[in-house]
Amino acid sequence: MLKMLMDPMGGVVMTNDGNAILREITVQHPAAKHMIEIARTQDEEVGDGTSSVVILAGEMLAVAEQYLEQNMHPLIIIQGYRQALDHALEALKDTLRSREEPSKRAVCWTGS
Repeated sequence: MLKMLMDPMGGVVMTNDGNAILREITVQHPAAKHMIEIARTQDEEVGDGTSSVVILAGEMLAVAEQYLEQNMHPLIIIQGYRQALDHALEALKDTLRSREEPSKRAVCWTGS
């Protein structure tokens, strides 16, 4: 879906690229600046998914905000996200291992 933006000079920009949209806005808040950096990095490294990565990061910040409102220390929240990352990476490795095993067995059975 195309979005229509007005640039600072009054020109109109139409795009469906999340990174292009974020490049056109000016922000002061540090978290917003990081969101733009996340989108830029995603675009440079992968070439797609900028909107998805911004939505995911936004949801992570929304969850963190709830804990901050309960006076949880930010380092505890960060530690929780790091533990979640470790668990997610381990789950991905397990998935990869389970997909590799049948093909390894097939090689053994055929004698190759």
